[in-house]
Amino acid sequence: MSKETKNIMHEGIEDIIRLLDGGRLKEALIQLQAISTQTNQWELHNRIEGALTAYGYMLQYASLGMEDPTRREFYRQTLRQAYELTDAVNIALLARKTSAVYFDLIRTFGLHPAKRYAELQLSLEAFTEDISTASILYTEEARRKAETDRMYQAHEEAVNALFDKTWSTPFWTEAEASEATALLTSMLVPANDLAVMVSAATLSLLRVFDVRKMHFLLDAYRHDALQVSQRAIVGLVISLSKHAARIKLYPEINSRLSLLKDDEGFCQNLYTIQMQLLITRETTKIDKKMREEIIPEMMKNAKQLNDPKFRFEDIEDPEDRNPEWGEWMDKSGMADKIREMGEWQMAGADVYMSSFAQLKHYPFFNRTSHWFYPFDLNHPILAPLQKDLGRNEISPLKLIAFSDFFCNSDKYSFCLSTMGMPQVLREATLPEMEGQRDKFEALMQKKAEASGISRQYIQDLYRFFKLWRNHAEEEDIFRWKFDLWENSLLADALLKGNQPKELADYLLQKGYLEEAYLLYQKLMGQSGTPAEVYQKAGYIRQKQKNYAEAIRLYKHADILASDNLWTNKHLAQCHKLSGNQEEALNYYRKVEAVQPDNLNIALQIGQCLTRLRNYAEALSYFYKVEYLEKNPDNARRAIAWCSFLTQKYPEAIKYYRLITETSTVKAEDWINLGHVYFVQGQTQEARRNYLKAHELFASHSAFIQAFLADEKTLKEQGLSTEDLQIMLDLLI
Repeated sequence: MSKETKNIMHEGIEDIIRLLDGGRLKEALIQLQAISTQTNQWELHNRIEGALTAYGYMLQYASLGMEDPTRREFYRQTLRQAYELTDAVNIALLARKTSAVYFDLIRTFGLHPAKRYAELQLSLEAFTEDISTASILYTEEARRKAETDRMYQAHEEAVNALFDKTWSTPFWTEAEASEATALLTSMLVPANDLAVMVSAATLSLLRVFDVRKMHFLLDAYRHDALQVSQRAIVGLVISLSKHAARIKLYPEINSRLSLLKDDEGFCQNLYTIQMQLLITRETTKIDKKMREEIIPEMMKNAKQLNDPKFRFEDIEDPEDRNPEWGEWMDKSGMADKIREMGEWQMAGADVYMSSFAQLKHYPFFNRTSHWFYPFDLNHPILAPLQKDLGRNEISPLKLIAFSDFFCNSDKYSFCLSTMGMPQVLREATLPEMEGQRDKFEALMQKKAEASGISRQYIQDLYRFFKLWRNHAEEEDIFRWKFDLWENSLLADALLKGNQPKELADYLLQKGYLEEAYLLYQKLMGQSGTPAEVYQKAGYIRQKQKNYAEAIRLYKHADILASDNLWTNKHLAQCHKLSGNQEEALNYYRKVEAVQPDNLNIALQIGQCLTRLRNYAEALSYFYKVEYLEKNPDNARRAIAWCSFLTQKYPEAIKYYRLITETSTVKAEDWINLGHVYFVQGQTQEARRNYLKAHELFASHSAFIQAFLADEKTLKEQGLSTEDLQIMLDLLI
């Protein structure tokens, strides 16, 4: 059981869930009835007892063979009820002994009930009305500021209360769901407030399944504000991934999802979010590279940029780049690293996780709800910055606010860190922003896009589950695979048009071979499937060393697009690697006919001919490669080995000597040179070369393994088992 599972499931509950998953309803209810006595909630205990009694009556009728057309539906309803009661018992038990923030809230609201949604709605609506009229009602600046500060403070308290109530209420009553819907549809409640509420509902669903909150998220997806709708669809994806099996018991949810599958906008949003969730798999790798390579390299070399010879103002021609600076960039590898960062960013990857991870220690982030606040320039915590920057239209604050590159959480982090600067330093940044006017105006005019909002929100979630000070209390959703194509509730909406191939291509590019193969497999056999799909599926199987399956797929690709050069190359490789040298040679000949000057193909043909013992023709290919290749070491190795096999020992020694004089010499080269001397009876010279090889191996046993790999060849040239053993003893 994972650490997260222990935090969200009381001892014994997991066994009951397992029974319910297996359809063993009566056993589950009996165990649940027993464990529910520990909750001291007798109403809950009585509900379980009632469910068990009703189900017992149904079983009695069934045992008598009585017809009951409602029996199956009654079973499904009871199963659904049993899951819900199990969740309720689990929450009740954990709330008694667990110190997690979530359960602290449950205990607090148990003693002091939270405000109703209707009350919170009135507070949020009042804020919208009051703030819009403040400038009219309060003409004196000091009074107006005091009143607006009070309004914002009251508003934030209401939003935090809205979050806490939604997150920590395991099950909405019908009345609560109705009030939540009214709040969602209010014209006066700010969209940012609703976005926070949607996030809270999503977190709540991660703790416990609540069908009414699922309906709420489905309703929220239809909201006009993208900040609300995009958070809702992300929440739906997370909840449907968590509770896929449970949701099948709720036909009303399934019906609403079925309607969404015909909504082109929903399907496109779903695909975008699938890709964004897949990209989060790379965040750990990127974060590691940023921390261990890129940032240290930047810091290490930063002092070089401060050296006078690297300063632009010291260069006579301001239009020219300092060649020494460029040389440093190239030598240090910084140019490649910066370019790589740019490519990550353009692909939507999260490149700022490492940078902002250290900026989550501010008290602002002690409130759970603040991790989910959409960035708002008018948030009270930013008041000091607003005061310093005044009405400057192109302030750094506003540039950050409208940036697509930073998620909401990081925007708050940036501003909070800026507030720590002396006022003089903050004001000094303003003149530098003048050159950014065009960029800022373009940002201001740019309409918010759904994909940008969902990407930023997913990054907000990522930071919460990784960096929140109590993150160990919550199940880390970013350990999930999020392979929505395997989710029966979402697959039909996701896998439309060219999207399955695009997903598979991305997974293949990132090295998730088996997942990519499963998606290619869904495409194979369909009418109009291009040869490329079979090529890529074959490539995956080849990488997995399943050469027989790779050959089958490549041949299918060859049927769809005959005599394709890439296909023939890989068919040759697979036959060669599976030991069928004749078939490999056949395909390499086809490639050679198209690319007669391809030296790698010539080398491959020579190797096949060598294994087929056609040494004379093999040597002709190897000599060709040696003559034309700029770095002929591989060809020379082949010539030397082929000469050795044909007992042309002087030729073999000549080429091995050439190889051992280069910086690319390998341990195997020294072993092979030793073989040449050994079979000629030159024991001392053989031993000397073997010892040089021995120095390059990690251990004596590794050397022995490499030496004996050629045992058959050495015996074919006259050596005996005893000869080999004596030589090995000479090397100790």
